[in-house]
Amino acid sequence: MHIIIGGCGRLGAGIAEQLSLDRDTDVVILDVDPLAFDRLGSAFNGETLVGDCTDRDVLERAGVAKADGLLAVTRSDNANLMTVEIATHLYDVPRTIARLFDPEREGIYRKLGVRYVSGTNTIAKLFLNEFREESFPLHVHFADSNVHLVDLEVDTGGHGMIVEEFEVDGLLRIAAIHRGARVFIPDRTDRLERDDVVTAAMKPSAVRALSGLVRDPYGRPRAS
Repeated sequence: MHIIIGGCGRLGAGIAEQLSLDRDTDVVILDVDPLAFDRLGSAFNGETLVGDCTDRDVLERAGVAKADGLLAVTRSDNANLMTVEIATHLYDVPRTIARLFDPEREGIYRKLGVRYVSGTNTIAKLFLNEFREESFPLHVHFADSNVHLVDLEVDTGGHGMIVEEFEVDGLLRIAAIHRGARVFIPDRTDRLERDDVVTAAMKPSAVRALSGLVRDPYGRPRAS
């Protein structure tokens, strides 16, 4: 795999170092400040490149045309969003994730279909889990637990199901439903509609039960 990371702060450096430990993964990390690469530990086994991750020339030098994934983790939401949009729409990078600081931008990220991780407690492990596993847009990871608070976009298979039917005992509980401009806490008998965005507490093992009910996080069709 060829992975590009935009931003060599503490988070970016931590992700880069861990991903580079995999001998089958080539990692290139970018930053406008050459001193930022001092944060990389001695175990880092990838490449560094000085430049702005929103610059197409810089991304091309980093190998974006052959990239399997890109993570934009600078301290600028605008830069992260722009980087992901460039990689996704101009170079067809199959997996992209943006770091999000301002929660008021979540609606924009969702509308554009941008996968993101937010929250002050976000750590490198969350990004690694997001990239390596088939998972959904992540809001919160609870410490010392495999329970995540995620967004699930209801597809045709889930349309018309009541909340009680959609939930899975011990594995998934719905906290809120986003329907157009409205957000509400549902009753167990409320019916889901196609294109609803369901915010749920979920364990990774619930993914199989969702097959055909929600849209794949990477845009691939799910088998019913």
